[in-house]
Amino acid sequence: MKILQSKVFANGSTTLPKPVRDALGVKAGDRIRYIIFEDRVQILKVPSDGNSAKVDVDDPTLREALDTAEVVMDENHALLRKLK
Repeated sequence: MKILQSKVFANGSTTLPKPVRDALGVKAGDRIRYIIFEDRVQILKVPSDGNSAKVDVDDPTLREALDTAEVVMDENHALLRKLK
């Protein structure tokens, strides 16, 4: 296991450390995707096949993220209904 860190600048930008870029297989101009969980964030390389909207919905990690997002959205809708 490696623990790495980088600085976040005022505009929100940061530099991915080289070992992270190497592990993801990303280079300048590539795109990355962030999947936010309650207690962590996962970083994935966006496929370079030109279809960045296409994702593998059978990926258990992505499925977990989507299920969690759905629960949070349902909770938010419930709270909004109470406020009206």
